[in-house]
Amino acid sequence: MSLWQTVLSVAGVFVGIVALYAALNESEAVRLQTAAAVWPFVQLSILDFQTEDGAGFTLTLENSGVGPARLRAMRVVIDGQPRSTWRDAVTALVGGEPPLFAQNFASNRVLSPGERIDIFSTSDPQLVAMLRERVSMADNSIAYCYCSIFDDCWVADSRGIGQEPEPVAACPDYGEARFRN
Repeated sequence: MSLWQTVLSVAGVFVGIVALYAALNESEAVRLQTAAAVWPFVQLSILDFQTEDGAGFTLTLENSGVGPARLRAMRVVIDGQPRSTWRDAVTALVGGEPPLFAQNFASNRVLSPGERIDIFSTSDPQLVAMLRERVSMADNSIAYCYCSIFDDCWVADSRGIGQEPEPVAACPDYGEARFRN
């Protein structure tokens, strides 16, 4: 081989390596851009009021992101104990037969961008007063896990108000502590 053939061969290999590096960088950028275009962001909010004329307490999940959110798992803890249904949770709060309340399922559901669901609501004044008092106590919480269409998943906990949901490799299996609404 002549010197020119060697130089051209090395230059060709160098150009090939640079092109491969650029292609890999571009594909990663496209993957990240696509994931951001379908990023869900599910928020738990509480709407409550108590007046002389009435009372109300509503727990809502809303997808404020730009992509659909698959709600995979939920855990509701009252007085440090996991509860499996809203009836069980309300019974634990009132210590007896629960008053009227409305419920909606959240686990294994898809929330479209901008969609919101009221997962629990009541207008019973005594229950509203109990919920308002106990909602911020450390041993009462709601945790939920949701995923994007690319199986990027996040766990949010009501005790982390104002905090970003935590990215996780997969939604936790809460086992017996799983909320079965």
